[in-house]
Amino acid sequence: MTNPVNLLARRPRAVTEADAAAHDPVVQLCAFFVGREEYVLDIQRVEEILPLQRVIPIPHTPSFVEGVLHLRGAILPVVDLRRRLQGHEGPATPKTRLLVCRVGNRRVVVRVDRVAEVLRVRRGDIQPAPAVVSAGRSPFVVGVCGPPERLRLLLDIKALLRSELEREAARPGGAE
Repeated sequence: MTNPVNLLARRPRAVTEADAAAHDPVVQLCAFFVGREEYVLDIQRVEEILPLQRVIPIPHTPSFVEGVLHLRGAILPVVDLRRRLQGHEGPATPKTRLLVCRVGNRRVVVRVDRVAEVLRVRRGDIQPAPAVVSAGRSPFVVGVCGPPERLRLLLDIKALLRSELEREAARPGGAE
């Protein structure tokens, strides 16, 4: 006697690379260091990466706002991510970079210790930040990616700068 054949069962369809990409798209992230920690931002937020330039200090701003930068006719605020994330200033080095970022309809410059690389990561490989992190003092860390020996923290640049952007919008004639 032979085993009956299930005619209703479908033959498993091979998952093509196009199917996988449609369900789990690849995103590009800009990886950089602030102190000894590695962070990433969505590359679509980063307009350009500049070497360190002269920043004009502005009095009575939060400690993490380094000042402003004149860039091709635009005056942009400069935020020192080391001060913002770690609470202290770090020395400038030849590898220090300025990332010109788009935040909504505004542009802001963030100072980082060094840029590492541009990563291509499947969206499914980005894990949400643990609840204890996102509910604590770092609501701007929204995810984690990378292998266990080199975890990178995904920053929400908008949340990171929210208080400063709200203050700027409340000023008469707010910037850009």
